[in-house]
Order: sequence, then C-alpha cells, then structure tokens
Amino acid sequence: MEIFNRFKELLESKNRRKLIENAAIIIIIGVIIIIVGSTFFSGKEKPAANDSNTPGTDSIETSAAVTKTSDDMETKLKYILSQVEGAGKVEVMITYSTGKENIPAYDTKTSENSTDEKDSGGGTRKIAQSSSDSAMVFKNGENGDKTPVIIKEIEPVAKGVLVVAEGASDPQVREKLNRAVQVLLDIPVHKIQVMERKK
Repeated sequence: MEIFNRFKELLESKNRRKLIENAAIIIIIGVIIIIVGSTFFSGKEKPAANDSNTPGTDSIETSAAVTKTSDDMETKLKYILSQVEGAGKVEVMITYSTGKENIPAYDTKTSENSTDEKDSGGGTRKIAQSSSDSAMVFKNGENGDKTPVIIKEIEPVAKGVLVVAEGASDPQVREKLNRAVQVLLDIPVHKIQVMERKK
C-alpha cells in the first residue's frame, strides 16, 4: 500500500504534467523497441506444408533446384575441360530445354466390382465397375513439415553449350574440347560452340 500511496502523491503533486509526459515518452519508446525487436529477431516463417493429395501434379520442379543443378554441371564441366592439355582457363555456359523434374510417389487404391443382372427375357449380363483413387505420398521433415516422397529424378536436358577457352585458337585443342562436351553431355556437335578466350 505504501507504493500505491507514493504513486498517488506523485500524481497529485505539481509535477504531475511532467510525470505524464515522461510516462508517455517511455510508453512510445517501449512500443518502438517491441516493433523493431520483432522485425529483426523473428525467425523465418516455415513454408506451409502442402497437404493437398490431389494427383494433378505429376512432377515437382523448383527454380532454385534448376539453378543449382545448372551451376553444379557448369562447375564440373569447367573443371574437367580446364584439365585438357593446352586448354588454359575455361569458362562454360549451358542452356537447358527442360528443367530438373522430381517424380513423386503416389498411393493408388483400385477397387473392382462386378454384378450379374437378369433381364425380362431370362438372359443374364455381367456388369463390371472399377474405380481408382490416388494420393501423393508425404514424409515428415526434420522441422515437422511435410515433403513429397520422390521416387525418380529426371536431370535437365542440355540444348546448347558455350565453351570459352584460352587455348581454343589451336584447332586440335578446340576439337578435344568439342569431343569432351559431346561425350559428357550427350549433345550433338552442332549445339556446341568453342571460342577463344580474350587475352
């Protein structure tokens, strides 16, 4: 009660207006701190798990996955081509006609039913009915989110390759680089361009 009495005295004192102003300033500062703190320190929102069991999507493709695959392939090709004798420094760019596709698993249930019907003339006929229901299969991730079970990954199909190499002015080196790209990516020669790197 002593604290309450002191608080009452402060309110009734001459400095009441100053006290109210100070309290308002403290409240405003507190609100600003809460807003700034929640903005900077809040964790990233988890992406909503796709609980849809609709079998309409036969493949799952993300731009991040396509970019990563493209970068990985270019890095590997750049490294291996730079090992060719006389090639020197090499840069590689690959374009793709299709992106990487992940084929998800489906749980398919099929039911069949047949009945025999008799008509008025004494004959019988067999009526067969079948129905199927499929749903995408999900697994629980580490963070509790659900991700589709992938049964097959289809790598992207390269439609063109550009190789820029220091040693490409030598016809023999250019031919070696050309053949290497053909073998590694299973791509026809007319879709490969080997050019000399600027000095």
